[in-house]
Amino acid sequence: MSFAVAARHLNFARAAREIGCTPSVLSRRIAALEARVGGPLFMRSTRRVALTALGESLLAHSGRLESAIAEINAELHGQSIEPAGVVRLHVPSTYGRRCVSPLIPQLLAEHPRLRLDVTFDDDYVDLISARIDIALRIGSFDDSGLIGTGLRPIRRLLCASPLYLKGAPRLDHPEDLQLHRCLAFQGLRTGDTWLLMRNAKQAAVRIRPVLRANSAAALRDAVLAGSGVALLADFVVGDAIADGRLMEVLHGWSPVQPQVKLLWVAGADRSRSVRAVIDFLRRKLG
Repeated sequence: MSFAVAARHLNFARAAREIGCTPSVLSRRIAALEARVGGPLFMRSTRRVALTALGESLLAHSGRLESAIAEINAELHGQSIEPAGVVRLHVPSTYGRRCVSPLIPQLLAEHPRLRLDVTFDDDYVDLISARIDIALRIGSFDDSGLIGTGLRPIRRLLCASPLYLKGAPRLDHPEDLQLHRCLAFQGLRTGDTWLLMRNAKQAAVRIRPVLRANSAAALRDAVLAGSGVALLADFVVGDAIADGRLMEVLHGWSPVQPQVKLLWVAGADRSRSVRAVIDFLRRKLG
C-alpha cells in the first residue's frame, strides 16, 4: 500500500523509489486516498512530513489489514501459518520488568518469527495514535474504543521497616496513617488517597506524603531505609516482607486490589501474531 510505505518513510521521494513510481504519482495516490477518507493524512512543510491524527489511525488499521491479507494468502496456498511480524506492547514500568520481562524469552521461543517492540512506561497512551497493538494496565481505565479482559488482581501491601516502626506512632486504624511519614506512588489512580477495606467497610485516608515518586523501585529503597510507610505491590516488596526486612502494617485492613487488564484495539486480535501474544499473556498472567 502506497500510504503505508509513505507513512513509514515520512519522505515521499524515498517512498516513491521503494514503490517504483515518481513522487508526483505517489502524491496523486495519497491525494485520492485523502479524498476517500475525508481528511488530510500528512502534514507537509518544506522541512518535514508528519502524519495527522487521521493518518496515525489509518496506519494502525492498515498494518493489521496487511497482516490479515498475508495470513489469508498463506491459507489459500496451503502454507503453515506461523505468527510473524512486529507486535507492539505497552506495559507498566515495574510490573513489566518484574512480571512480563521474564516471560519474553519463552514467547519468542514459541514463535520464532515474531518480533516484539515493548515500551515500559506508566503513562496512559492512546493505543491507536501510538501504534500500540496490546497494552497491560493496572486499575480501571474507561476507554470505549478498546477490547480487553481482566487477568488477575495485584496484591498491594502497606508496609514499613522494623527500624521505622520502632520509633513511629501507633498504627492501629487507617486514620493513624495521617500521623505517619508516608511514601506515595505518583501513578496511583486515587492520588494521595489510600483506600483500605475490612470486611465490607471501606476507609479512604488522605495522606500527606513526605516522598512522592513515579518509581516503585525508588519507593522500595526508601521504605527499606526506614523513611516511612509505603503502599506497594507484592511483586515489589514481597521478598523483603518474607525475609523480615519489611513488615506489613494495619493488620485486618487490606488495600483495595486493582486488576491487571489486557487491552487491545477492536479488530487487532484478527491478526494471528497479535492473537498469539494475547493468548500467551492470558495464559501466563491470568
